[in-house]
Amino acid sequence: MGFLGRVRRAWMALKDSSGAGQLEKLLLSHFGTLSRSGVYVSPTTAMQCSAVFACVGLLAESIAQLPIKLYKGIGGEREEVREHWLYRLLYQSPCSWMTSFGWRETAMMHLCLRGNFYAYKVRDSAGRIVELLPLHPDTVRVRQLDNWDLEYLVTLQAGRQVRCLQQDIFHVAYRSLDGVTGLSPISYQRETIGLTLSAQEHGARLFSNGGRPGGVLSLPGSVSEEAMKRLREDWEANYGGSGNAGRTAILEQGMKFEAVTMTNSDAQYLETRKFQVEDIARIFGVPLFMIQSTEKTTSWGSGIEQMSMGYVRYTLLPWVRRWEQAIRKSLVAEARESDLEMRFNLDGLQRSDIRSRFLSYQMGINMGVYSPNEIRELEDMPPRDGGDIWLTPMNMRITDEEGVLYEYGTEEGAPEEDA
Repeated sequence: MGFLGRVRRAWMALKDSSGAGQLEKLLLSHFGTLSRSGVYVSPTTAMQCSAVFACVGLLAESIAQLPIKLYKGIGGEREEVREHWLYRLLYQSPCSWMTSFGWRETAMMHLCLRGNFYAYKVRDSAGRIVELLPLHPDTVRVRQLDNWDLEYLVTLQAGRQVRCLQQDIFHVAYRSLDGVTGLSPISYQRETIGLTLSAQEHGARLFSNGGRPGGVLSLPGSVSEEAMKRLREDWEANYGGSGNAGRTAILEQGMKFEAVTMTNSDAQYLETRKFQVEDIARIFGVPLFMIQSTEKTTSWGSGIEQMSMGYVRYTLLPWVRRWEQAIRKSLVAEARESDLEMRFNLDGLQRSDIRSRFLSYQMGINMGVYSPNEIRELEDMPPRDGGDIWLTPMNMRITDEEGVLYEYGTEEGAPEEDA
């Protein structure tokens, strides 16, 4: 959509809806906000920064690849369910033109860039949800009514607005201040991202000149304005730009060229770029090594395994809980089954290597901390008969006053004669 098309769309939204607030939102989302570094920052321009692109992509793909488990039952009676409309909706086909991976990836990109994800619930004749159509956050405005319910105003492509009730929209919000809409990381951190884009633009201009700053041409005597203009154009055409780097200049008629030395800010360009990558990774809570920046270590641990587990625990887990609770409140409630629970499976990301894991399991079973069936549940395996037994080490057995051992797992108080 071109410039005129975007302005027309914003004007139609203003004309059909609520006033200048909607127009301001649409204009800012398309053109961005001017930062103090002189660069307009918007979700689109922010994605032109490699660090933002890498962080957003990592978070989106991390959530998109997680397996979804749907359980029915409570406690030990819980079993995994796959033949359920909610499982098919979330894990197989949320909408007709997107896969589950692509749908969740798009949703996370909306959350990371704009702080909100909206999807319209399409229902069949029985009222069951059959599709979740993703809506662009810039086309949705949320307001709270006098009865505390939420109303969603969705602007369609033709400029017409549709009012949707709270039960018709699936909404995930990121770090909300009012409990209604989420915060946009790009909007709140526009100065940091603007500085990164400004440094990136400065480097592009610098290296377009062959990595050298400009200079001054001096001639003895006076020169007409037309001659100076022609001389400048000829010099830039023959010796300016990266394509002319290294060419030998021929000066005549007493002409002198004095190069402008590189300033301290130019000399610190790479250091500035490195710091900005670290700053952007801090915004999204992503460890540097996961966006291919391995110069500095992290306080989360010394090995890749420990650092990866730190990313899962401190960055990914809050996102997972945010998703699970939004699904439970907006989608699981539609099933009207109180014993239904949806969970993202993080075990595969939190596991250590298989040798360390099974040594830990063995220690837990020998000390009576875990039963075999509890271990099998941790490994996503079904329980087996006779697996609900907790062992007790021989040096921790309890005896009565006569020294008779009690057998654990039998009827309470039944003694076992010492052999």
